[in-house]
Amino acid sequence: MTKSIIGKNCNIANTAKIYDNVLIEDNVTIGDFCVIGANNGKLNKKLIIKKNTIINSHSIIYLACEIGENNIIGHNVLIREETFLGKNVQIGSYCDLEGFCFIDDYSKLHSCVHVGQQSKIMSYVYIFPYVVLTNDPIPPSDIRKGVVLEPFSIICTRTTLLPGIKIGFSSFIGANSLVNKDVDPEMIGSGNPFRVKGNISNIKIPNSNDNAYPWIDRFKKDYPNDIKEIFQQLRKKYLKS
Repeated sequence: MTKSIIGKNCNIANTAKIYDNVLIEDNVTIGDFCVIGANNGKLNKKLIIKKNTIINSHSIIYLACEIGENNIIGHNVLIREETFLGKNVQIGSYCDLEGFCFIDDYSKLHSCVHVGQQSKIMSYVYIFPYVVLTNDPIPPSDIRKGVVLEPFSIICTRTTLLPGIKIGFSSFIGANSLVNKDVDPEMIGSGNPFRVKGNISNIKIPNSNDNAYPWIDRFKKDYPNDIKEIFQQLRKKYLKS
């Protein structure tokens, strides 16, 4: 019998494997062929999965992680040890979270995103498919310099961020970029070679003269009612204004 705790009203597939030392709170859904509480033989910390989280089929989550409330974990997702997910986080199918990383509230990763160890993804970040967050400046080595993505930043598809890079608050990184330098808050960067190309106010809504960013002025799906106030508070913090 498993030495784990499972809360009320959970929906766990018969084919899912729940290992010891797992705490599953109320109203959690776990799909077919998931492995919950995987252990490499060295882990002794609990895996905590908080209430109302949905984990879709064939995903693997190791011990020593915390999965926040109202998370949605896609199909075939790997989450290694010492990963923290805040509340209302979405992790798309086939994502690979390599452990020792932090993803804060309301951030969204689309499918096939690789998150290297020591990555720090702050709140309200968008990461689109096939983005890679690297961490080893002289591979192969034991050095881990994680990428930092500040709140409300956007990383477009097939972008690679090199070790230790910081993307500033509400910045926009275009598709197919190789990011090899820090980006200040509210700036646009793109390309390979990578270049910073001005303020996000230069991006307009198609067929309009209206600013596309900050996106909270035009897109509020699945976000708190006070998202604009949250944005302004964090903007003051990160821009120190």
